[in-house]
Amino acid sequence: MEITLKPILPQEYELKFSTVKEAIYEHVDAVFGWDDDFQRKRLIDEYDPTWFYWINKNDHRIGMLCYKPYDNSYHVHLLIVLPDFQNQGLGQMTMDYVHKLAQAEQRKSITLSSFIRNEKAVKFYKKIGYDITSVENDFYVLTRNFSS
Repeated sequence: MEITLKPILPQEYELKFSTVKEAIYEHVDAVFGWDDDFQRKRLIDEYDPTWFYWINKNDHRIGMLCYKPYDNSYHVHLLIVLPDFQNQGLGQMTMDYVHKLAQAEQRKSITLSSFIRNEKAVKFYKKIGYDITSVENDFYVLTRNFSS
């Protein structure tokens, strides 16, 4: 069965925040220091709520995806596969979904950023066709281009 995306509702903010915190705390804390109030405000001020989706498989919530359209591309802000569902190919299934969507809409690329220290994520994205296109402080910018 394939994955499905379900918009995250405004009343699910606390669950959204705790899911994000669980997934990125280690990296944010190591690089910047984690501050709950700052991260809550950032999640509200810098990310449109319509960019967030629960990832479901067989009616079970297995993670979260946050992506936005820009120019002729998509930018993936977050791909989170919950710990109980990792290493089962679900991250790749989710990114395949986004790739197909981008190609169906004739978008030229998908971009994303990853903490340099998050070696597992960087290895994953390279494996599914992303190239490091720049380095910005503590982040790699990765891109996957699609031919027309």
